[in-house]
Amino acid sequence: MNFDLQLFSERNLKNQTSNQLRKGIRSLSKRIEEHFAKIANPEKYYSDWNVEKDKQAGRIGHWQHEIKKFAESIQSRIDELAKRGEQP
Repeated sequence: MNFDLQLFSERNLKNQTSNQLRKGIRSLSKRIEEHFAKIANPEKYYSDWNVEKDKQAGRIGHWQHEIKKFAESIQSRIDELAKRGEQP
């Protein structure tokens, strides 16, 4: 049985401590930076980048999708902290 842990954690934000929410924001921010770095310099991360050109668009699309999902997750955590009257 497969579980989408990110989806589960999104529904569980109310049960997380403020420190856990902030840690999640930091972690997701790092993941966004990593994905932007991959988009900027894919050859660094994939030695076959110039060989498998048919996979390039798919990989870039995946990274862009992940950036969007990570940003949404960050916003969810910021919103939860705001509900608590706290800063991220």
